Amino acid sequence: MPPIAASFLAGTSYLEVNGQAFPLASCTPPDIVWDVIETPSGPQARRLGPPHAGALNIRFSPPSMPPLSKWVEELAGEQVNQHDLVVLQTDQDGKVRDSLQLKGCVLIGLRFPACSATGKDAYLVEAVFMPERMAAGPVGGIVRSAAPGRVKKWVSSNFSVSVPGLPSARINQVGPIGISRKLSSERIDRHGRPEMPGARDYQPLELTVVGPDCTVWRNAALDRVARGPHDDSAEITLELRDTSLKNVLATFIIGVIGMSRFKSAASGGTEGLPTVGACFEVSSLRLKLN
Repeated sequence: MPPIAASFLAGTSYLEVNGQAFPLASCTPPDIVWDVIETPSGPQARRLGPPHAGALNIRFSPPSMPPLSKWVEELAGEQVNQHDLVVLQTDQDGKVRDSLQLKGCVLIGLRFPACSATGKDAYLVEAVFMPERMAAGPVGGIVRSAAPGRVKKWVSSNFSVSVPGLPSARINQVGPIGISRKLSSERIDRHGRPEMPGARDYQPLELTVVGPDCTVWRNAALDRVARGPHDDSAEITLELRDTSLKNVLATFIIGVIGMSRFKSAASGGTEGLPTVGACFEVSSLRLKLN
């Protein structure tokens, strides 16, 4: 195989939204799939059906993707908007070497990464779009990034959580925040595929508590058992902060209907701190970027 020039491999991926290009940490373009259709026995028992596109998966840093807040509103509010997107791949000089146009894209998923007090990973968000159709786009020309020039680094260890009625200072892990929607099978397009997205679904929120607060959390869970079925609706606040921990970069307001699971880690010996976990069923999500 002929060698591949380093300049070809050293470029950046961008997502173009409304004519503006935003840098991506990674991008997996949609697959192209032809369904295999079974037919009555004969010379050709199977044939290929019409093609359709798979999902576009992207990962990015929140400050480099200004449309993120609108995407959260769209998905949480069960809005059905179609977006015309373009995935651009550049070389090391910023010139477009590959372009993929994605028409009629519907946002079907957002996933915010887990936070851990001991983590060092960059805070990267995942978004999933389902395109209606796609085509090759023009190449050449220089990409001008529309992302802000100087932004503070987001790290998964810089966070604080507030849970109403429970001590929150010793929450050292927050599970990923996920919201998605499946394509409904109630409406079928001309190719026999689902046409419209259905109701959104939230991933349960998992919190891990360490140290002396574990007893308070366990007693709160036991109190809920004693009370029987109840309404524990509340709003949990998650703040993402910069490296100084003084400035808030983003605030999640997570509506929950209550605690759906409580678990204690194995204990014994003198090593390690007491640890408990609580899982909350999520009912709503709002995001404010500062």
